[in-house]
Amino acid sequence: MVWVAASVVALFGLLGTLVTLLTLPGTWLMLLVALICKLIVPESMDWAWLIAAGVLAIAGEVVEFGASAAGAKAGGAGKAGAIGALLGGLAGGIIGTITIPIPILGTIIGGVIGAGVLAVLFERWKGGKDWKASSKAGAGAAAGKLASTFLKSAIAGIMAVVLTVGAFWGAIGTLGAGPDEGSPSEAASGMLDAEAGASPSGEVSAGAEPSPNPDDRDVTNDDRPPAGDDAPDG
Repeated sequence: MVWVAASVVALFGLLGTLVTLLTLPGTWLMLLVALICKLIVPESMDWAWLIAAGVLAIAGEVVEFGASAAGAKAGGAGKAGAIGALLGGLAGGIIGTITIPIPILGTIIGGVIGAGVLAVLFERWKGGKDWKASSKAGAGAAAGKLASTFLKSAIAGIMAVVLTVGAFWGAIGTLGAGPDEGSPSEAASGMLDAEAGASPSGEVSAGAEPSPNPDDRDVTNDDRPPAGDDAPDG
């Protein structure tokens, strides 16, 4: 069962990395699957691996939003442009997945274009900037979205490796584990030894009392003369 759990963790690690490239929460997907496997098969993985993966998942979210915001800010975008870039990245990723028939690449292209376009529109109509300044902000938002996608995907790949190594490390560790003390096999062996009380060669084991021999006789009683022979003849 532990090897099945390790294989499932490895499979969803790969799947989660691909899902992250689609700008979806793939890091949380692989972490959730690993946690479920840990709860079902406790010996499949140590908690330290899961904690490390959780830290990486949080870092991925921070990097994603930080890179997007940094790109928009570098282009001169304000709060309106940052919001537009975030919404545009999500909407563009969905539209790109549907309209561009290239797996993963269509999602990335759609997300980058969507972030840039909505950042321009939000800066123009919400931020009150002219088209030139808004376009510059949109270009920065698009660049930030592209950078955040690849950075988060890289973190997702590292996270998948951590979980996979942790799962198979736990599985390999179970190979060297012998039977537990007090197991049924050892208990049965002990009962057989106690009942035997002797080695196969017939020697009496230490602490075992020898069984009585039916051939042993009370020589003293057998050598006594009959009861009437003791009296002298009259």
